[in-house]
Amino acid sequence: MPEPLLPPGSAAVNELMDAATRVFRLTLAKSLPVAMFAILLAALPQMYWLTTGKPMDLLHPPMDPTFWVLSVVGFVGYQLLAAVLMLRQRTLLLGRAPDLHLEFRAALARWPMLILTSMLGGILIFMGALALLLPGIFAVVCFLLLRPVVLFESRDPWSALVRCIQLVRPRWWKVLATWVIAALVFVICVVAVSAVLQILEQAFTAVAVRPAALSAFAAACSLGVQAVAWVYFSALWLVLYSAASSSA
Repeated sequence: MPEPLLPPGSAAVNELMDAATRVFRLTLAKSLPVAMFAILLAALPQMYWLTTGKPMDLLHPPMDPTFWVLSVVGFVGYQLLAAVLMLRQRTLLLGRAPDLHLEFRAALARWPMLILTSMLGGILIFMGALALLLPGIFAVVCFLLLRPVVLFESRDPWSALVRCIQLVRPRWWKVLATWVIAALVFVICVVAVSAVLQILEQAFTAVAVRPAALSAFAAACSLGVQAVAWVYFSALWLVLYSAASSSA
C-alpha cells in the first residue's frame, strides 16, 4: 500500500484521521455504490416495519416472522457487501483497477468467517456489558478491526478475536479517540442534513408537494449520508488496521 496514505503505528490521532480522509477521498467514487447497497440491506427490517405503521419498541421486539427473516437477510448480506467495500478500497490503495468479480469472490471466501466472528464478537460484547459494562466497551473498541483481520489474515473465529485484542490493546485509547471523533463528525453531518431537509420540507409543502414524496426524499437522503459515512468508517478501519499491524 502507498506509504503517503497509510501512517505508521506510532502515528497520532490526527495523523490517523488525516490518512483515513485521504483514503476516503481516493475511494469514495468507486466504493459508494457498494456502500449504498450494504446500507439498504442493513435497513431492510426497519423499512419493512415502517410499512406496518407500528412503533418500534426495543424492550418488546416484534414477533413478526417477516421482520426477523429480513433481519437475518440484511445482516448476512451486509457482511458480504461490507467485505466487498473494504476489499475494493484496499485494491484502490494498491493502485489497481477494481474488479467486482474478483472482489465478490474474495469476499465470499471469507463470508462465513465474517458472520461467525461477528456473532461471536457480539456475544462477548454482550457478556462484557452484563458483567461490568467496561469489559463490553473495551471489546467494542477492539473488535472495530474485526473485518480487516478476517479479510486479510487466515485465522479461525476465536484467534481472529484474540488478534483484534492484541492489535488494539497497546493503542486502545488512540483507537477509541479516532472512533469517537469520527462518530461526532457523522452526528454533526446528520444534524446539518436534517436541518436542510426541514427547510426543504417547508418549502415543498408551500408548493403542495405530497407528504409521501417528501418522506421518500428524506429517506433517500438519510441512506445516502449513511453510505458516505460507511465509506469513511471502512477507510478508517483500514488505516487503523494497517497502523496497528505494522507495529505489532
